[in-house]
Amino acid sequence: MSLRLLAVVVLLGMVPIEFAAAGETQIVFEERGLEKLGIRPARGRTRNLTFDHTARRDVSGTPDLMAVETITVVGGIIFVERARPAQPEFACPDLSIDPDEQSGRRLSANFAGERVAGTLYDWELEPLVGFVRSGSDALFTYMGVHGEYHKSFAGNLAGFNLFLLDTFRSVRGPEQAHRVVSTPVPGYTVGAETDRVDKEATRRLKRWMRRNHLMFTDLDVDFVFRPESGELVVDGDPYWISVDSEGRGPGRVTGRFDDRAATLAANPVVFGSGFRLAKYAAVFRYLKAECPERWRALRQSVAKQKRALDLYTIPLRQMPYAVR
Repeated sequence: MSLRLLAVVVLLGMVPIEFAAAGETQIVFEERGLEKLGIRPARGRTRNLTFDHTARRDVSGTPDLMAVETITVVGGIIFVERARPAQPEFACPDLSIDPDEQSGRRLSANFAGERVAGTLYDWELEPLVGFVRSGSDALFTYMGVHGEYHKSFAGNLAGFNLFLLDTFRSVRGPEQAHRVVSTPVPGYTVGAETDRVDKEATRRLKRWMRRNHLMFTDLDVDFVFRPESGELVVDGDPYWISVDSEGRGPGRVTGRFDDRAATLAANPVVFGSGFRLAKYAAVFRYLKAECPERWRALRQSVAKQKRALDLYTIPLRQMPYAVR
């Protein structure tokens, strides 16, 4: 069945969303949807749409986000931490993809015979594995001119969501910004969280975000994972910091917004994805560093099952580029 015909039958309600979403689907935006948010797409400026940045580490491996080379490049989203198991017996779990499950439940973790599911949607999982494999830290940056994406997030729904997350203070109606995506997407336009609106939480976060240089980060977060009641639980949450670079010198943190409940309430879909990416980036980094064979097996599982994953693409020319 062609993608065009499949889209038609989905809209008519003739097939379930889970079937319709299988494989790669190109995202369709609401007519003039990006314009209503005040967003300009890249169009012909795709050559400058990607970037790569890894924070400098000291001899102990501690990342320095306030170093000049980071503070002058990343005004956006940067994750640097590595998770750890809650107990020694939880070390090096076997992670793989279960194609028989639905998106959001396909990531499977085996802890010495106890198999649990990780909550990560396919459209987040596949690019996140590529991001961690690259060794980079920064996912997205917007340093006053236009947004730039790590190559793993350029041209897909996860990258679009990163843009909305980082420009939350600037886009119009940010608490419902994700709804410009017309394509049915589990965990984004389809699900219990997609219609929740908390304008007070939105106002509170936007007031705090009036500061100039912001980062959404996980610096010094102690991510701890464990199996619990059939779930792969990852404790620890990313947060916002405001930064003063004092001209051209090293930066310093001037503020912090780590109210998890308020952040998620401001837009459960947009920030929910950001939280999941931070948690699982930390888990995948742990596997990569401490359990290389398990990390290799996960990458191979994702590659093998890629056709079964619900992946949502966006032509680079249509990716958000700047806020008017």
